[in-house]
Amino acid sequence: MRFRVILLISLVLAACGGSIRAGGESVQDTKLYVVNQSGASISVIDQHRLAVDTTIDLTRLGFSVNAKPHHVVAERDGSAWYVTLIGDGKVLKFDRANRLIAQVAMETPGLLSIDPVHDTLFVGRSMTAPNPPRSLAVIARSTFTLVSEEEIQIPRPHALVTTRDGRWTHAASLAENRIASLDAVTGRVTFSTLPGAFRSMVQFTVSPDGRWMVIGGELSNTVLFFDLSQPPPFAPAREIAVRGKPWDPVFSPDGARVYFSLFGDNAVAEIDVASGTELRRFALGFAQPYDMIMRADGRYLFVVNQNTGATPKAGESAHDHMPGMEGMPASASKNGWLSVIDVATGALVKTLMLGAGPTGAGAAGAR
Repeated sequence: MRFRVILLISLVLAACGGSIRAGGESVQDTKLYVVNQSGASISVIDQHRLAVDTTIDLTRLGFSVNAKPHHVVAERDGSAWYVTLIGDGKVLKFDRANRLIAQVAMETPGLLSIDPVHDTLFVGRSMTAPNPPRSLAVIARSTFTLVSEEEIQIPRPHALVTTRDGRWTHAASLAENRIASLDAVTGRVTFSTLPGAFRSMVQFTVSPDGRWMVIGGELSNTVLFFDLSQPPPFAPAREIAVRGKPWDPVFSPDGARVYFSLFGDNAVAEIDVASGTELRRFALGFAQPYDMIMRADGRYLFVVNQNTGATPKAGESAHDHMPGMEGMPASASKNGWLSVIDVATGALVKTLMLGAGPTGAGAAGAR
């Protein structure tokens, strides 16, 4: 019930001209945010100058050295951005000037997803806990209050995305071949059980036109395409082999290509959406590529390199070997960096040093 109330509030805001949705953004006035999970810090990067603007030390804001910032997303107009702290059990809200303006407490927050239509921020669960809650937190972005926790009943929920029409939020399990889809209208959850080999699905993204949802299977070394023109339950419309532990996906602005960081191969794969074939593989300047952001104009691909030095064996999930995870000391992490790739040529343009164990990246307008 409380989840549906937040949707009504969103509609009222929009009717009064107070919708939090915003228009487009320019490269010059947007920042890129990268969280350094083992370093309790956040790197703020100027996407135009290709330079680190500042580094936010979370301990100076009263958080612990074990805060473990994990993921970050930003409003489309850059007016606010959000960070999960899996160690301190917090979700933070910052304004455009990097001022901390609100926070919400919850157990082991993980990935984040902004509903592009409603006043909603969805929060998944991190893998720090051996058995994280099987639910998604629902936060009202305007007031930054916890509205509800929606039960989705899949073990180790990780991948998280909201469709471009705001109708569905999809979460996938790292522990089994299941996707839970939360309906924004009814509040009901539909489950999709995928046949075949175990995949360990890492992260979703949705194409710019809203038609396709893609995800990487870390252990199956496959990339799965789902057709969003039909409601769940889903079956893969296409599944293609992509070696190297496909991790985080991002689409080109025109939706013709999708890129996957390959955590196990220290590379990035470029895939043609129409044919499902791998076109190119970028392999220069990476060390455990993790999250990725495509600049709004499509010129540069920003790739976060975790650089932990730990290499999972075949058949093992890298999630179980991350510094700071259960049984893994955070001190095992090294400083990582951001690789700036020229998409047209595939060349490494610049390397920007980050903090220890960087993971998630976010920017205005990024999905």
